Amino acid sequence: MSDTEFYTGLFDYYDHWEDVDPRLAEHHEHLSRAADVFGHDLVNMATYAHEIVGWLRPERIREASSVVSVSGMAEAFLVSIRSACDAVGEALSYKACGKPGQAPTDGLRALLKWAQKNEARVQPDVMGVLSGDFEWFWKLRSLRDHDVHNGAHAVIHTDGRQFKLWVHSPRVGWVTREPLLPLLARTLQNLVSFADQAAAALNQVIGLPEDRVRSRVVSGVLIPALHTLMQIADQYAEPSP
Repeated sequence: MSDTEFYTGLFDYYDHWEDVDPRLAEHHEHLSRAADVFGHDLVNMATYAHEIVGWLRPERIREASSVVSVSGMAEAFLVSIRSACDAVGEALSYKACGKPGQAPTDGLRALLKWAQKNEARVQPDVMGVLSGDFEWFWKLRSLRDHDVHNGAHAVIHTDGRQFKLWVHSPRVGWVTREPLLPLLARTLQNLVSFADQAAAALNQVIGLPEDRVRSRVVSGVLIPALHTLMQIADQYAEPSP
């Protein structure tokens, strides 16, 4: 792939509604839609990452507007990555059970909780994914919910070299004080790994044709920012005061 391309197994289900692969026609409404939403969220994340990384330049990071802009971009990144989690959850819920319509379709949180209580009803391949380590998701959900619902804000601090995320809730106090870039990169990596695992499980359930594997990518002029984010994050990981 080029720097302008990004791949995850979930994208292999995507077909434009005017040109649907007949072999996947019965799954199109659910799996292609999930791939479409995930891809849209990924492009949005690339847009926000592009802005965040751009403010790291020495001549820009000390500008007064740097922390304001990065704060808005960080909040938007967290919202988009949370939406992408639900897109993967939608794909998994579609084939979580042998009979359609049994698994919840209102988000990954509901699906994880339901699967814990109904393990015997979940297809083994799908349960293998849903029983994994989702500590990263619960942290993401907490951050997003504090920002969106609980009156907290993604306050950004800079020491002149890197950005740190400070989230304080009027209800519970400090939610986090940590380097921003490693948090975003780590959460993105976990999301992509989750999407790949979900696709591998779904491929077994639906029998995805071999020629569809790695057949689709998201391509865009700002996608390189996601690759850059993951490459440089560890260079901006000094603990927050």
